[in-house]
Amino acid sequence: MGVNYNIDQYLGAYIAAAQKAICNLTAEANTAAKYDKPCKSYDERIQEGLFLKFCLENIDCFADNEKNKIISKANRFAQNCGFCTVSQSEINAFAETDLGVKLGNKFELDADVKAFVDAASIKDSSQIKALSDLVKSLKDENLWSKFHVIYPFVGDDLAAKSYNLKDAAKHTINWGSGAIYDSKGVDFDGSLNSYGDTNMNFHDLGYTTIQDLHVSFYTPDDRDTAVRCAVWGAVDDISAASDRITMVFDSAALGGYYFVDFWADNDSASRLSVGAGTDPGDKGFYIVSTSSASDLRIIKDKSIKASFTSARDIDPTPDLDLYIGTINWDDTINSSVPSTRKMGFFTAGTNLTNTEANKFSDIVMVYINALSRA
Repeated sequence: MGVNYNIDQYLGAYIAAAQKAICNLTAEANTAAKYDKPCKSYDERIQEGLFLKFCLENIDCFADNEKNKIISKANRFAQNCGFCTVSQSEINAFAETDLGVKLGNKFELDADVKAFVDAASIKDSSQIKALSDLVKSLKDENLWSKFHVIYPFVGDDLAAKSYNLKDAAKHTINWGSGAIYDSKGVDFDGSLNSYGDTNMNFHDLGYTTIQDLHVSFYTPDDRDTAVRCAVWGAVDDISAASDRITMVFDSAALGGYYFVDFWADNDSASRLSVGAGTDPGDKGFYIVSTSSASDLRIIKDKSIKASFTSARDIDPTPDLDLYIGTINWDDTINSSVPSTRKMGFFTAGTNLTNTEANKFSDIVMVYINALSRA
């Protein structure tokens, strides 16, 4: 059936019925009491208003047809109590208050967005709208199921930026002391502790081989070729077989490449690299995706920068948490790879076809631009 009212009409009904009308009735009741007039009718109407206020404040508990009835009844109640009208400017101002944001979330937020917003205590209306648009677009394009984690990096502090939009109760990031809050996401100071532990382990998710997976991220700053940095990764059994899921940007002194290792058993010949002549590795949205042992692609801003079609050794999968801002080396950190690059968005999940990757890139860039992170 659907709800016949939009968010402004809902907030307008709340202001008119739950605030203005009840205040009017209370004032009239007080005036009547001064002259010893009967107040029973006022009491009954005030109680009706308080009940409607309760229903409006818990609108998310009702089915769509019930929401329609509640808002309609609230409007009639407000009209019968002195024609309590509400201007658009009043609605706009109320929508920016803590209560207005809370009610707006109850009325129209997708359940996954609401869970994230509640967990991360997001109050900024522009961030909430950007999140809502992001999730709606992913679901409309049938991409939502492709993700294990989505880190949109929004909120008032690093703690808020640790939550996973795909499931706010899982894979919350533990930040090292070198991770820094930034208006465009998260920054890293290049120290040994400049990392985030995603608490997501591909092996624990059921991966026995390094295939049918992707990792993506958006960085809003250009590359510093004077330093080597790893943007994410996990390396298991580094001293021997070496199973890897990593991405590294080498310094100019080391050749200036950026490369991906998605291989097992020290199959270093399967490294996929992008030279500076092909792409400088500056700001943009990067996707690394693999569907099988003979498919590995690096995609930046909808352009395939490198691909590997020979068979890779992909068994086993590293049995370690994936770190961002550095590489998890057997549950330690290698001092040669901490990052100094900002990160404005990050995901990991199953393989994305080229068509899916392009759709996903468009959706992410709408989100990035909405938050002025480009």
